[in-house]
Amino acid sequence: MSPATPSDPLFVLPNGLSIHQVSAQETAFLYKEIFVERAYFKHGITLEGSPCVIDIGANIGMFSLCVKHTCPDARVLALEPSPRLHGLLTRNLLPFGDSARALACGVAERDGEAVFTYYPDYSIMSGFHADAARDAGVLAAGIRQELHSRAGTGRQVPESLIESLARQRLGGKQELLCPLRSLSSLIREWDLACVDLLKVDAERSELAVLRGIEPQDWPKIRQIVIEVHDAATLHAVEELLREKGFRFVAEQEQALAQSGVFNGFATR
Repeated sequence: MSPATPSDPLFVLPNGLSIHQVSAQETAFLYKEIFVERAYFKHGITLEGSPCVIDIGANIGMFSLCVKHTCPDARVLALEPSPRLHGLLTRNLLPFGDSARALACGVAERDGEAVFTYYPDYSIMSGFHADAARDAGVLAAGIRQELHSRAGTGRQVPESLIESLARQRLGGKQELLCPLRSLSSLIREWDLACVDLLKVDAERSELAVLRGIEPQDWPKIRQIVIEVHDAATLHAVEELLREKGFRFVAEQEQALAQSGVFNGFATR
């Protein structure tokens, strides 16, 4: 898996921003989700002034770009363990100088290292807890919803086509050893007095991310947006965040109705 190179395609977003990307399809999906639908700014999640934002699972940096677009004076720490994606992330944040830093690591309960699975043709499902069969099922649920909505209620999309598309997008996976950091170790290293928004999109590592926050650091965190991958984990995340003094709301996007994936929004 090679880092970004000067030949990587540059995509001009509908709002005029330019971004180095893995694929136009993923970029279009991320742009719609983050900039158009404002998926991370719901249920009381807001940013203003010069906030501090931690972007865990940054991928190519679409959410970090949205933060800087919304609040030009924001300080952003964007974390991405995949060398390929981290290279693109670094280039996309380069115009912002020291106010937006790209860190090459994952986040877990404690510092260390673990095997990271990278899906070259569907990078947004890459993670430390990848399982090809399970991931294909989640992806198939999204494809099924998309194809049925396009075909209309009067046409049936063959399951064989859906399963084939899911397998194709997850083909050619690559595995590599990547560094892990706990959130509290990062807060100490970067001397963060406040985290105005913690965004977690860590593909089944969400509980480990939260468990890496030491007691003295919880009061520093004002808001959290977190993707959760099954109902049991959602219950555990909600219980933990309410215990730490947050209000919590969960929702499931229509496109992910059959996937078990939820978005959680936590505010003080």
